[in-house]
Amino acid sequence: MPRDSAKRSPRVDDELKHETEGMIRGGGPTHVEEWRQPEPTGEPPASAQMPPERQGGGVDMTAREVEWRSQIAQVLAPLDYPADRGKILAFLERNHAPGNVVTAMTGLPKDRKFHNVGEIARAIGIHTEQHRI
Repeated sequence: MPRDSAKRSPRVDDELKHETEGMIRGGGPTHVEEWRQPEPTGEPPASAQMPPERQGGGVDMTAREVEWRSQIAQVLAPLDYPADRGKILAFLERNHAPGNVVTAMTGLPKDRKFHNVGEIARAIGIHTEQHRI
């Protein structure tokens, strides 16, 4: 019978297998004494949610502004920057953008170049976060 490791004896392999069997078969703790439990990995659990200060874009943005900016970012994702108002409006027309996005972009200043979605969002009055957490 082939062994998985040449560094341990078959007896040690069987002991290790017995020790980990509870963790493999069950979903919970394998020891009664808390001090015997394995250390956590340091990674957040998969079910962890964002802290309240990060939900809704932080203290500087409302949830509605986050959604609106997200919609604009999705529509403008393929746009080549820098772009002025004319280039942005032409891009939106070619790509059949939603009417609310086109309407918002008509309010952009004509004489300014934008280098990213954040600059466009600020120009049409959407707040953006002032710091990263």
